[in-house]
Amino acid sequence: MTTPFHYSTTYILDKSHFIETYDASATSATSATPIKAYTIAMALGLAGLMLLMFTETDPFVAWFIVALGGLEAFSVRYKKAWWLGRQLISKAANTELKLTVDEEGISSESIHVKNTLLWTDINEVEATDSGWLLHHKGGKNYLSARTLSKEAEAFVVVKAEKVNLQGA
Repeated sequence: MTTPFHYSTTYILDKSHFIETYDASATSATSATPIKAYTIAMALGLAGLMLLMFTETDPFVAWFIVALGGLEAFSVRYKKAWWLGRQLISKAANTELKLTVDEEGISSESIHVKNTLLWTDINEVEATDSGWLLHHKGGKNYLSARTLSKEAEAFVVVKAEKVNLQGA
């Protein structure tokens, strides 16, 4: 009889971790075409200008909407830096995370969050250059290979094959 697999480690959610997460999860396949990506920015800018020129609305409101359009365009143009900056000012930045991989699923625990993703809830496991994207009903999570031992990596690969076979 074999003993159930259990692996646990801790690491810091630092800038390098967030960069790796972004690079693995923000694929070019999910990126919108340039004109589509800027649609909201253009719509906000035009709405603000129309309010400014064709209504008696307070100019402050109209200029605020134009500024929101500019901010949205900025966030599209500098998407990675924007996302990374938001992560680095979040309460999760530079905190210690305890990661557990076992027969049940993958658990992460920090002072701010306690989350468990069961293997049965995962629809697809997509291998990336540096880890795995775990697709589930609520979205997708990234599991970095650099935080895992060789045994844990092998365990995740076996579980990924099972999950992907069940989903097919």
